[in-house]
Amino acid sequence: MSRAYTPPPLPDPERTHPPMHSSTLRRGRRWRLAPAVALTALLALTGCASTDDGPAAAKSSGPQGPVPAAEGTTTYPLKLTTWAGETTLPKRPERIAVIGMSPNADALQALQVTPVYALTDEPRVGWRDAAWVKKIEKVDEATRKDPINFEGIAAVKPDLIVALGAIFEKPEFKKLADIAPVLDAPKNEELPWQEVQRLVGKTLDLGAAADKAVTTAEQALADAAKAHPQFAGKTITIANDYGANGGLSYYTVAGSITEGVMTKLGFTPNPNAKKFVDEDVVPDENLSLLDADLLVVTYSSEAVRKAREAKPLFKALKPVTEGRYIALTLVENDPTKLTTADGKQVENAVWMLRMGASPASLTWGAKVLSEQWLAGAKLS
Repeated sequence: MSRAYTPPPLPDPERTHPPMHSSTLRRGRRWRLAPAVALTALLALTGCASTDDGPAAAKSSGPQGPVPAAEGTTTYPLKLTTWAGETTLPKRPERIAVIGMSPNADALQALQVTPVYALTDEPRVGWRDAAWVKKIEKVDEATRKDPINFEGIAAVKPDLIVALGAIFEKPEFKKLADIAPVLDAPKNEELPWQEVQRLVGKTLDLGAAADKAVTTAEQALADAAKAHPQFAGKTITIANDYGANGGLSYYTVAGSITEGVMTKLGFTPNPNAKKFVDEDVVPDENLSLLDADLLVVTYSSEAVRKAREAKPLFKALKPVTEGRYIALTLVENDPTKLTTADGKQVENAVWMLRMGASPASLTWGAKVLSEQWLAGAKLS
């Protein structure tokens, strides 16, 4: 899998060819809305015997510094067990570098932890706290699509590197570990977004704060569902049209982030969603599988939208003929916004649905989806 490639027009940079059905990290893990499991069983994250750097002494630079005050529940030295190897945190970290997908940065933002090194967000995301970004010592011009900037990371002298999903090969891990202890998943497989947040929180002795961030996000989804009882029990299809070269991608695949978010908002899983587990591209002859109580299609441009809506098989879809269809088109020169059929601009939540599930994105996205994307939706 190559690191560098040309991103598509809509901010879904993993799609250089038809992607797997769920959100894919750089080495193929998926981020789902799966229920959280016991942290100790999943994370293989263990502390050694208490020392002078243990909970009682693990104080940070305080609320005004880069890391909030320690909670006193994590013991250091702390062994970090990852799929690529082990490193040890000798004491509570204060200078933290973060690389990889936006959920890694989100996890720090949710804890009010300011890293000393981060990548430029690509794509730009609507839930990023601009004031938080300004406090970061070094925001690299590189993005997650570029090779790891080992020299740039080393230059800021971090004492922890948060790299969930950012490492392809063990030699990369070794080069990072030569700089500072590395935090990644214990196995080369998917982690639920809840566990990503809790893993980061546990490592930084901010476990309670991490739990609070997770609870806040789950409550935001529950509140949105309660405020919109019309969603309950209805089916929804969300798809994205990349145009002639990329085709139409089914987003609400069974087990995906998108399906998980929509069911949390009250919708019921669409039976057709299981048909796209192995391949999410919807060929023209199978457009009938887009059927649902509500159909939402996001488009990379007005030209792509007009071309799709001109196709006879698309025009014949029941959600389209019965007014249960929502079209959202990327705003030219502003990838953070989409425009509705009547010209109203709304926030672009495509990246969150594709692979950006985190407490920060979901708390933001619950309102964007329910109050902007689906505002005035006609449900059967």
